[in-house]
Amino acid sequence: MYSFEELSRQFAVHFDQPHFPASPATLYGPNLYFLQMGGKRVRPVLCLMGNELFDDISPNALNVATAIELFHNFTLIHDDIMDKAPLRRGFQTVHTKYGESTAILAGDVMLVAAYEQLNKVQN
Repeated sequence: MYSFEELSRQFAVHFDQPHFPASPATLYGPNLYFLQMGGKRVRPVLCLMGNELFDDISPNALNVATAIELFHNFTLIHDDIMDKAPLRRGFQTVHTKYGESTAILAGDVMLVAAYEQLNKVQN
């Protein structure tokens, strides 16, 4: 079995691939900004640990783990709006940097990206 650190590294290699195009920057820029804030990424690693109980880490598992992380980030963007939080992980929140309307769209785009990852899962 892989250690938490090794699974984190494997996930980071997969997750660091671009999930959003660069253009239009007004739509995708806030998502790129938010993902660059980092985070612990515990949820996707737990997903990979669960997968590892039954099999080697597969592309399907990495796609599901990515979907989980993107979904989690979608909820954080929307939560920050609802809570009127000024900071997330020591950075300005998306809604304070880009405005509430753009932050709502950024969260929605993150949700769509999560579903796109799930759509890549092969039976």
